[in-house]
Amino acid sequence: MPTQQTVQIPEQVQEELTNLRGFRDLLAERTGYMLGRKVKQGEMNEATKTERKKTSAISKTIRDSIPEWIKDANVEEYEKQKKAYADASEIVSKKSKPFRTQIAPLTKAVKFMDNVAIPESLKLLGVTIQPTFSLSDFMQAELEKQKKN
Repeated sequence: MPTQQTVQIPEQVQEELTNLRGFRDLLAERTGYMLGRKVKQGEMNEATKTERKKTSAISKTIRDSIPEWIKDANVEEYEKQKKAYADASEIVSKKSKPFRTQIAPLTKAVKFMDNVAIPESLKLLGVTIQPTFSLSDFMQAELEKQKKN
């Protein structure tokens, strides 16, 4: 039976491997927060669908009717619609509050990771971050693929 050899991994390589694994975990965590936010946002949109439609309809009525109300000097109707809009908006706000309470920390976590944790991790890995004003060939090709689909 052959003897198994032990391979000594240089400390620098081991450290970089550890940093890369940490970076992988950081990106996975960020993606999890982002996906969780999308799910909660979808649930909120579904739960407030009828209320948001009502608010949009009142808003459209106000926008479309303003010239007529000005012409007829109908301030009462304007005030009535404005109050109806405020009431409908408050209902949407109340109904969406539990969802927003869950969404807010996820949004803050993603923002923190994008602005602080990921850039610091990249610096730790030796990557110099600079503003980029044009897309790489790879990114351009991928965006074109998406556009075609």
